[in-house]
Amino acid sequence: MFDPSSPFLEPADPLAPAQKTSFAEDRLKLAVQTCELSPGSVATEAQIADRFGIGRAGVRVALARLSAVGLVHPIRRAGWKVLPVTGALIGDVISARRQVEPSLGNACPDPDAVARMGTLAEMIEVLEGQSDPASIITRRGYEREMLDILMDAEGNRLIANFLSGLWDHSDRILRFLDTSHLHPFVAGNARALAEAAAKRDSTGIVALRMAEIDAFREYAVTGLMRNRTELGVTAEAHKASENNGQQWPDGGKTTGTDPKTGSGTMSNKGAT
Repeated sequence: MFDPSSPFLEPADPLAPAQKTSFAEDRLKLAVQTCELSPGSVATEAQIADRFGIGRAGVRVALARLSAVGLVHPIRRAGWKVLPVTGALIGDVISARRQVEPSLGNACPDPDAVARMGTLAEMIEVLEGQSDPASIITRRGYEREMLDILMDAEGNRLIANFLSGLWDHSDRILRFLDTSHLHPFVAGNARALAEAAAKRDSTGIVALRMAEIDAFREYAVTGLMRNRTELGVTAEAHKASENNGQQWPDGGKTTGTDPKTGSGTMSNKGAT
């Protein structure tokens, strides 16, 4: 019988292809979620490999996997496009969260999970109201950890995977909206959520989650109204806009609608 713990086996090579691919996927996923790769931007595999110092083979596999979860998609003869942040995407995320998050009411956290949620709630309260980027990132990390604990206590792995993806999209949307000069989004009452989880108060957990989703929706609507994204931009002009700090060699076309058809696409050029 194969024994993975056998002392006669050679230690795993940290630079083996599987580890390299996993690193590339994790790094590019983080870049997409934090908007380091701007929503709607297009880049080639070579550009991405040079920018992040990752081998082309690893980048290719990582992008294929990110494409499978809808974060990027290939564009023929152009490269890979990062999923844009649009009103439709925000609406889909909110609708899905409203349907799935009530399942958190079934969570049965053990004493260790309850204690950890209480500790996280205290740390979130300390950071509440602080607007410097480091504090915001730390607070959101604690808030996400609370949700992950509750999700694990729910016990359904299929629902957990779906929720994790929805929360990833929500985090990326918040990152994008941070550029709209809004006050940082304040998540739901962490203390109340921890207490409801400790009591296994299903109704209370669901009410708190629905209230946060409503607040997220209002924040997103306000952010979109303040965003200076250009509408009605042709696909050719969109390709001509800045792409991760590099210009497309297309003759310097400017943005605008097609004088013949009046049609166009959305561009993130000009977003503040």
